[in-house]
Amino acid sequence: MPTIRLDDDVFNGLKSLAEPFTDTPNTVIRRLLEERGILSKQAAEPARAARGLHTVSPSADRPKQPSAGSLVPQPTYEKFLLHVLATRFKGRGDKGEVTRAVIQEMSSRDMLSDADRVHVSSGETRAANTIAWGRNALKERGLISQASPRGTWELTELGLKEGLEIQI
Repeated sequence: MPTIRLDDDVFNGLKSLAEPFTDTPNTVIRRLLEERGILSKQAAEPARAARGLHTVSPSADRPKQPSAGSLVPQPTYEKFLLHVLATRFKGRGDKGEVTRAVIQEMSSRDMLSDADRVHVSSGETRAANTIAWGRNALKERGLISQASPRGTWELTELGLKEGLEIQI
């Protein structure tokens, strides 16, 4: 996948068009290209299904399972990470234990595809790698503490509040 660099004002413009916890820069750009008829909407359906995690009660329908080749988007991992850290770990946990718990939670809902289980160059699965990147994004948004010791993931007060509000 190519890497692109965006000016701050362009990135902020994308953020203003994004739906929090759902969209990535790619999904916003995809939507704009689809609206202009440059991309076909049909080709994007599996990706849309994968990012369709919303707050649900236990009796509500489960999120759609992604197709075998599609990846779960980072915002979905972020939502599970916040929830798991808040509920299972009371806001603070070891990176490895938290990562395994997030993967277990998502696996129990049949959300991870074979593509999410592939090992990347760092030796971890793509899912574990995306969780780590999600943690960085949550840290930048002030939901995970910047002052925690290495290897420990700790929610801020705001992160704990948000994590406890998420129902999955």
